[in-house]
Amino acid sequence: MIFSKNKIEKWLPHFSGLLLFLILPIFVFDRNNNREIYWMYNYYYQLAFMIVAFYVNYMVVVPRFFFSKRKVCFFIILILFTFLLLSVSQYLYDYFQLENLGPDSISGEVIPPRQSRFGLHPKLVDNFFLLIIVLGFSSGMAIIQRFRKNESTQKEIEKARVDSELAFLKNQISPHFFFNALNNIYGLIAIDSDKAQQAVEKLSGLMRYLIYDSNIDTIELQKEFDFTLKYIELMQQRLSSKVKLNIVISPKIPEGQIPPLLFIPFIENAFKHGISYRESSFISIRLTADNDKIVFECKNSIPSNKENKENKGGVGITNVQQRLDLIYGNTFNLDIRKTVEEYYVELVVPFKIK
Repeated sequence: MIFSKNKIEKWLPHFSGLLLFLILPIFVFDRNNNREIYWMYNYYYQLAFMIVAFYVNYMVVVPRFFFSKRKVCFFIILILFTFLLLSVSQYLYDYFQLENLGPDSISGEVIPPRQSRFGLHPKLVDNFFLLIIVLGFSSGMAIIQRFRKNESTQKEIEKARVDSELAFLKNQISPHFFFNALNNIYGLIAIDSDKAQQAVEKLSGLMRYLIYDSNIDTIELQKEFDFTLKYIELMQQRLSSKVKLNIVISPKIPEGQIPPLLFIPFIENAFKHGISYRESSFISIRLTADNDKIVFECKNSIPSNKENKENKGGVGITNVQQRLDLIYGNTFNLDIRKTVEEYYVELVVPFKIK
């Protein structure tokens, strides 16, 4: 597209500035006054050179030499370019003899044209300093715009990297989730085939959520809370009477958005490491939404049997910690505490209110 949004935003200030400088003499100089007409011609004469200086430096010299890390060449070229412009300005001034349009012509005195000679431009020194300012401004403008462009490109690259990493981390949840769910159903088949069949139906509903609903950046709070509750119901079907399960999920859920599957790894960890079929154990899960934050608490016992002595949380916990860092930065709070008998997790995250 020729006139893209970025190009318009880039060049609109240039066109606006040029238009302002071009129409300014119309409001400043009196065209019925010969003296002011003289100054107006001088103004446009100098403006033409300053425009050439600005854009040659802005579009050619700076990109070709400064950004190519040839800084010494850049300053040499800039100095040579400055003297070239001043020389051309001097020559053209002498060639067209613009001083014959000067204030002396107002008195009516006829000023004979000069012979062909290279006289000193009366404003050469002023033009030199003005040219230095213009070239410095154009160089600074080009450098700032390049830095902004590089910064924007870097942000896009970083966003793509974060999105890719988040997608990878989120995709890791599904195999881990299915492994635990299928392992639970496998155990139910030998105990109660009817419960196993119900568990398969629940799992199919959860799979639909994982495949279709969770494949986005954020999901509705209601859907995430429903999914969490259904997963807990699926996992609790295999629990024995020795396991005490306490679930509190807020019935009133505000309208908002949250990244999907944030709490499942902690719940998986509790059901995997927090129950025992030989001794009394417990799992306590609390999930509430208040104002603009969600509070998730999960506490489970640590059985004393050998296979559960090392309760480190596995891949899922590390995964969710990385996701939280990428998504929320320092706006979340994750508190994990472990004692000899208990494992406790508290996660507080903000959510987007609709």
